[in-house]
Order: sequence, then C-alpha cells, then structure tokens
Amino acid sequence: MRPRTGTVWILAPVLGFVALFALVPVVALIGEALAQQGAGGFVALIHDPLNLAALDNSLVQGGLSAAAAVAVGYPAGVFLGRYDWPGRGLVRAVLLVPFLLPSLVVVVGVEQLFGPGGPIGTALPFTGVFAHGLPGIVAVNVVFNVPLVVLLTAVGVESVPTALEESLATLGAPPARVYRDTWGPASWLGAAAGALLTFVFSALAFASPILLCGPRCSTLEVRIYALDQSFLDPAGAAFLAVLTVAVFLAPTLAYLVFVARLRSRPTAGERRGRAVPWRRPATLPMAAATLLLVAAVVTLLGEVVVRGFDAAAPGGAAGSALGYLFGPGAQATLGLSIVAAIGNTLVFAGSAAAIALLLGVVSGFLVRAGRRPAFGLSGVIYLPLLLSPIVLALALAGFWRPVLGGPSATWVLIVIAQSLLALPFALQGLSVALARVPRGYREGAQSLGASPFSAYLDAELPLARPALLTAAMFAFALGLGEFTATYFLATPATTTLTVALYRLSALRSPGPADAAAALLVLFSLAAFLVVELGGRRVEL
Repeated sequence: MRPRTGTVWILAPVLGFVALFALVPVVALIGEALAQQGAGGFVALIHDPLNLAALDNSLVQGGLSAAAAVAVGYPAGVFLGRYDWPGRGLVRAVLLVPFLLPSLVVVVGVEQLFGPGGPIGTALPFTGVFAHGLPGIVAVNVVFNVPLVVLLTAVGVESVPTALEESLATLGAPPARVYRDTWGPASWLGAAAGALLTFVFSALAFASPILLCGPRCSTLEVRIYALDQSFLDPAGAAFLAVLTVAVFLAPTLAYLVFVARLRSRPTAGERRGRAVPWRRPATLPMAAATLLLVAAVVTLLGEVVVRGFDAAAPGGAAGSALGYLFGPGAQATLGLSIVAAIGNTLVFAGSAAAIALLLGVVSGFLVRAGRRPAFGLSGVIYLPLLLSPIVLALALAGFWRPVLGGPSATWVLIVIAQSLLALPFALQGLSVALARVPRGYREGAQSLGASPFSAYLDAELPLARPALLTAAMFAFALGLGEFTATYFLATPATTTLTVALYRLSALRSPGPADAAAALLVLFSLAAFLVVELGGRRVEL
C-alpha cells in the first residue's frame, strides 16, 4: 500500500461501520423528532414530571452505585495492584466474572441471596432490604460494576514504578508521604475512571429498576422504552434519547480521558512485585476486603446455579424446572423453544464478537502505527459508549429496519447493536497488548520489503495472539449477556436466552426463570474459562 492512501483505505471500514450504524441513525432520529414536534416538543418533554422523575432516578441510582462501588472496590484494587501473592492472578480473574455476567443473572442472584428463603436473608433478616427497591438496585449495580473499580484501581497502582517508591523510602519518607507522592494519585485516577463508568452504567440500568422496584424507580432507559413501546410516542422517545446523550456526555468523556491518562503511564512490566507487609495496620483490612469480594462472587454464582437446578416447574416437584424449560410449556410461553433461544444467543454473540474483533484488528494497526488519524479513530470507536443501549436500539430500529426489510432483518440489527457495544472493549484490550510488542519486528519486516500493513499482520499481530483470543471471547461474553438493546429489538423468533429469562421473570414464573439464569451462568463461565486458557487476562 502506498503511504498516502494506505491509511485512508484501512480506516474506511471502521469509520463506515460506526458511522452507518451509530452516528447516522442517531442523527436521523434527532432530525425526525425535530421535524415532528419542533423545539416546543423538546421544551414540553423537559417539563414532563415523569421524564424529570426518570432523570432524577438515573442520577440518584448512578451516584449511589458509583460511591458504593468505590468504597467496596478501592481497597481490593490497591491490594491487587500493589502486592504479589500466591493466587493473585486467579483472584483478579474471578473478580472480573460479574462484569461478564448478564445483568439479569445478577438481579436474580441478589434476589435469591437476600430475599425470603435466601441464605443471607435468612441468616441476617435486616439484609432483606437489598432484595427490592432502591437498595436492591444499588446492590445489583455494585456487584455488576465493582470489577471495573477494582481492576482500574489496580492498573493505576501498577503504573507507578517501584523504584520511585524505594527512592522516597530510602530518603526517610513515611508510608503516608510515599502514598501521597507516588502511587496514591495513580490509584485515585483508576478509581475515578471506574466510578465514572459505574455511574453511567448504573444510571442507564434497565432490568434491575423494573424487576426490583417497578415504575417508581424507572431510569431514563426505562422511560424511553415506555414512550416508544407502551405509549406509542416515538418522537417523545427520540427527544428523551437526545437528552440522555447530552446528560451523560460529560461523564463518559471524562472516563475516556482518565483511561487515556492511565494508558499513557508506564506499563505494569516496569513495576517489580513486592511481598505483602502483613505487619502494617492497613494490610489486613485490604486483604479482608479482597477475600470478601471473592467470596461474594463465588456465593452469588453458586446460589444461582444450585437454585436453578433445584427449582420447581409450575405445579411440579423440586428439580423439575430445567426439564420444563426444555419442554412444550416454556415454548408456549415464550413463542419458541429454549433450544432455539440458546441458538440465537450463541449465533448473535459469536457474529458480534467476530465483527468487533475484525474491526479491532484494523483499528489496532492505526493505533500501533501512531498515525495522526489514530486519535480521531479512537474517538469514533468509543462513540457507542456515548450512546445508551436503548438509544442505539431505537435509532437502529427507526433508520435501518425499514431499509433492511422490516421485522425479518431484526437479527441483523441485534448483531450490529451487540458488536457496536462490544467494540470499545475489544479494541481496548487489543491495543494494550499491541503496545507491548517491540517495534523492531515491524521495522525488520519493512526492511525486507513488506508494506506497513503487511508487516503489522505478519510480524506484530501474531505476537498478540493471546490478546486476540481474549478480545474475541470478551466481546462474545458481552454479547451473550447483552439484554437492553436485544430486548428492544427482539421478536419472538429472535428471542435470546437473556430475553427469555426476563419474560419468564416478568410473567412470575420463578422456577423456569431460575433455571434459565443457571444456564446463562454456565455459558458465561465457559466463555470466561476460554479467556483464561488463552493465557492473558482481560485488559481494561
């Protein structure tokens, strides 16, 4: 490829995909809403009490969840990032599992643990408040998002070379001074990035407010869905989607800035591991916080799986729910067999992961080459983070569904939505791995006559093969558990396992719903094990 045209042609597929399926539909959604109702409709929407209540719920739930996630996750992040100890890699991997779980599974798990008959709710009755209402929503958000705080805090701590701490300690600086002047600010930066992402994800939660609280706890996501699907007001939903993007633009951009600052710091390889100083007063609380988080994850997963396989079908005995789920009763309720729902889940998630990985590989070339378009490309790829799943689904349905042939094209839109939502995470992990590949491999290939892109494919990309597997399976796991956009777009024929779980829960069929949740846990754990067998942990 010629240097003047190579970058443009390589950039075109990525920019075209994001522009066609994210930017253009959203712009069309805004334009259609303005054409139908004008600026007066936007003013009326802002003053609607139900919309204001949804905005207030989003901010409250997001703020409380972010604060709780930092309080719970910061000590564990420091302990994981600062010290080396046996089993550290395994613990770090286990703590990532909740983020790979479908949000509905976390809702079911929290209900089972703290609700009537649950192990924690029975042993400690006062914890029953976490099985419903605002406390339950915050508990679900914390379980789902605390891995982000833990891992980003650990990344911040790891970014500070050990030699800098040792120099200050040699000069007689006390531990508090070392913390303040070396690794403390970096840990705050990581925790702040995790808190911002937790705030955005929690404020835009969809399933937990509906299942644990009802209409009075509706977030902006729930309100947009209700306007479009229940009240048949697509223009009002579009206006509220614009407001949602505007409200969460600042925290999302701040998160991207913080993550960029973390990535610009030295890599973890420049930090030598240190033994755990058990005699220091702060060590035991940090170790206990880490151990409690691991125990909470294992307990939640175990409770969902055990309860799912022991659940009773309607009118049946204990353990009959799984058989009922694969029988004609569940098929009549869902409109398709559970086997077909599982097939849809795997096909959609696999296709979305393949698209995200291919675009991530192309993007990695520009990020790796350090070309000028790389910064703009990163901004385009991270654009889906600025759009909530409901906003993205609403825009795709309004713009592309008629173009692609109506309801028969629903599966295409689901794959596109899942790939767009997974793309930022796939690129992040791959770019971190590529940054650690020495440039000598590419230079050697180019000196032998290879073009820059060929040198990237043949010399550099094979060295990041474990990261390719990790990025693909991480994108697959995210597609496996994606619910909000899939539920908005799905028809009975394109129902996935997460959508089936929600419909069973909404129809007050707890036994089959518990069995479906257990199946989702097993699929998510299988994807997680493939990531671990790939030899590299997920990089955020």
